[in-house]
Amino acid sequence: MRGATVYAQGQPIDLAIAMQAAEWLATLMSGATTPAEKTAWQQWRQAHPDHERAWQHIESVSGGLRELDAQASRKALLQRPTALPVSRRSSLRLLAWASTIGLTGWFGARSEYAPDFTRAALADLSTGVGERRELPLPDGTRLHLNSGSAVNIRYTGTQRLLQLVQGEVFIATARETGVPYRPFLVETAHGRAQALGTRYSVRQADGSTEVAVEEGAVRLLPRQGDGNLLLRAGQGGGMTAQQVLPAHAVSPDIWAWRQGLLLADAMPLRDFLHELSRHRHGLLGCDDAVAGLRISGVFPLADLDAVLLSLPDSLPVDVRLRTRYWVQVEARQQR
Repeated sequence: MRGATVYAQGQPIDLAIAMQAAEWLATLMSGATTPAEKTAWQQWRQAHPDHERAWQHIESVSGGLRELDAQASRKALLQRPTALPVSRRSSLRLLAWASTIGLTGWFGARSEYAPDFTRAALADLSTGVGERRELPLPDGTRLHLNSGSAVNIRYTGTQRLLQLVQGEVFIATARETGVPYRPFLVETAHGRAQALGTRYSVRQADGSTEVAVEEGAVRLLPRQGDGNLLLRAGQGGGMTAQQVLPAHAVSPDIWAWRQGLLLADAMPLRDFLHELSRHRHGLLGCDDAVAGLRISGVFPLADLDAVLLSLPDSLPVDVRLRTRYWVQVEARQQR
């Protein structure tokens, strides 16, 4: 969600912050808020002016917390998130909650492919946070969806089109046997990736689409402009809506998520935690003082709490569980 823009009180705000405000609203209205969670909520509001602005907006849109009947609200609101993968049914409850308090329009981003929970909940195929799926498409193509991903399938008589709403997919394309030949395309907010007999991944990142090719080749076609880029096996590259980005060599490690693993080779701690956050509910923060520390290893995505708690064993950091869904990694304190 990072990088998408919405509006609060007439001013632009990052979609991730808007979602954080929504999570806090759901927590406070659950009827089971702990004192520690209330303290964390206040700290979150004070951490940045955009946080307070997002909270003021969501509170005003919902009619004010004090004016809502808690028992009635609990019936309308989504259940509080857990550390377990959420199902499509949970996503629809979230959508129903957004409609109840009138937030659907507020969360609507300017691009029709902006990654938000409304479009993801209504997509043809989706995964919750921490969930991964593998399944066949109508032509025999194999599709792997990473955590928090959503796609629409648009097969016609002239093309095989996959719309990546959010997240990341790995695709092993099937040979097209029909007549006329139908190209296989993945469409994102930034353009299209055309497969040429291929095994490859496509990921929507901050302001760009990233593609990595394991086998065959993929041509990148930005939404605007005339440029294109051909990526071959072992190469990665990307595109914004206006241009292609330079090709570079990639390691097979980037596809380890298909086996439920995260492989890190001297990865900066901030990047490492960002990758973990794609597979875990809640906020996962990192202080600037330790953001550049390097970490290496093979980490199971199925037990991220254990991964986080093990960080002090290899790095000079402390892991603070401010709430169940708010974890902060800080410089180790002198004892």
